[in-house]
Amino acid sequence: MASDDAMPSLRADGTRESVLGAPPHGQHVAQLYTEQDSLVRAVVEFAGAGLRRNEAVILVATIAHRQAVVRRLEADGFALADLSRRGQLTMLDASQTLSELLVGSLPDRERFQTVIGGMVKAARLAGYQQLRAFGEWVNLLRRTNLDAVLQIEEMWNHLVAAERIALLCGYSIDAFDAHAYQGLLQRVLAAHSYLVPVEDYARLDHAVKSAYAEVFGSARDAGFLRRAFLAHYARPVVMPDGQAAIFAAQEFVPEAVEPLLQRARRHYEHPAPGG
Repeated sequence: MASDDAMPSLRADGTRESVLGAPPHGQHVAQLYTEQDSLVRAVVEFAGAGLRRNEAVILVATIAHRQAVVRRLEADGFALADLSRRGQLTMLDASQTLSELLVGSLPDRERFQTVIGGMVKAARLAGYQQLRAFGEWVNLLRRTNLDAVLQIEEMWNHLVAAERIALLCGYSIDAFDAHAYQGLLQRVLAAHSYLVPVEDYARLDHAVKSAYAEVFGSARDAGFLRRAFLAHYARPVVMPDGQAAIFAAQEFVPEAVEPLLQRARRHYEHPAPGG
C-alpha cells in the first residue's frame, strides 16, 4: 500500500514503539489482538504520542474501547475536554457511524468522505497539519462481510495517501491461529503497510526460533533454515522477524505452519526463565 519514498525498507523489523509512537505519515498500521486490554494499550500509546506531538487525533472506536482509552489518557494527564474543544481530538462511536456509512451491506464512498473527510478538514482548519487516526469499523465487519472490510480499507488508503494521515486499525485476530494464515491475514496485509502482531517482539522472535528448532530439527539446522526463509521471503509489509518467519513458513512449507504455530504459542505464552 505504501509508496517507496515514504516507507522504510520492507526488510526492516521496525519496533512496536516506533510504529505506534511515531508512525510515518501516509502509512497504515494493522494491530492484531486477542485481549481487549492489549488493543486499548496500543491505542493509548498511538493517540497519546500524537497528542504530545501536537497532532490531531481521530478515534473511531466502540463504546467500551473508547471509554477505556479515555480513562487511560486522562490518567496520563491529558485534558481531553480541552483537546476536543480545540479540535485536536475527535472521538466517534464505531457502531453508530458504521451504520451511517453503509448503503445496504457495503460502504459508500461519499458517506465515508463526509464522515472522515469532514473531520480531517475540520482538524486542518483548527490549525493541525499532522493527523493520526484509529479505526475500528473493519473489525466490526470482518467476520460477516470481508468484502466490505476491504472496501473500507481502500477508502481509508486513498484518504491516508492524500492527507498524509497515520492510520491504525485494530483486528481481533490471533497471530498464532493457523486458520488466519489461510488467506485472511494475507488479505489484511494487502491493505496495510505495517503489521503489529503482538506486544512483545523480542518474546515473539524467541518463541518462533524455539518453535523452528522443535519442528525442523536441531537448533543449528533450524536457525539456518529460518535465516534462509527470511532472506527469500518478500515481506509485503513491515513486520517483526518472528512474524515474517511464520509467513515464510506458510509460503515455503505450508504443512509445517500449524505445528510451528502451536509451539510458538506455547513458548510465547509460557517463556522459559531467562528466555
